[in-house]
Amino acid sequence: MRCPHCHSTATSERSDRTAHGYRRFRCRECQRGFNERTGSVLNRLQVPSDVVFLIVLWRLWLKLSLRDLAEILLLRGLVFSHDAVRDWETRLAPLLANALRQRRRGKVGRSWYVDETYLKVAGQWQYLYRAIDSDGNLDTQMSIPADRHSQPAG
Repeated sequence: MRCPHCHSTATSERSDRTAHGYRRFRCRECQRGFNERTGSVLNRLQVPSDVVFLIVLWRLWLKLSLRDLAEILLLRGLVFSHDAVRDWETRLAPLLANALRQRRRGKVGRSWYVDETYLKVAGQWQYLYRAIDSDGNLDTQMSIPADRHSQPAG
């Protein structure tokens, strides 16, 4: 693992772990100790990373209030204030949003709103179809009605 302080690759893993079970390292060049979370947005948290991510996902996904979320997790034995949840959300929500955007890049949304209208373009009546997915991506298509081709001119 690369040292977050001097960016050296000359590091050694220590045999002990942190209180939350994270691996500990020591840099041979700058002689500083660090763990897996050092230098990340999760540094200096008193709660394990997976619990923090789960709480933030519940907050965003289930739209629970800060106080309700703190009370729910108090029933499970996790004691923290609603201010801690707000701090975690401000740190992690942009990271989660960017990660989800990267995963969904090039994919279309699952739900669509479709609109159809009939308009005259260069003297010909045509259908204009517009579809907007749940992310706001717009797709349009113009087509000439099939019955216009089958009618004889005259």
